[in-house]
Amino acid sequence: NLQEQISRIQEIMGIEKDKPSDELYHQALKDVSPLIPELSHKFIHKRGLEHNEETMVKLNQDIMDMVKQGDDEILDLLWDISWSGVIKNAINIISAYHK
Repeated sequence: NLQEQISRIQEIMGIEKDKPSDELYHQALKDVSPLIPELSHKFIHKRGLEHNEETMVKLNQDIMDMVKQGDDEILDLLWDISWSGVIKNAINIISAYHK
């Protein structure tokens, strides 16, 4: 489609695409925050960690820090467990913000 062609031309010419605004980025962080405890819980079981409040708080913070850094692996994992288009869009915004 036309938008894809424009994007390809911009990429070839080295023209930067508009980065999402800080406001949109911060809203996206809020939108994905409900997924963080779910991903932490999955890590606890996968890694055989002790399931307690301290571990959850630490993992939640570590994951959110990685989200804020635009970590592709974490964003992909969040995408896999997201349950709505709004959250998937938020993940896309976070990813685009860091590109």
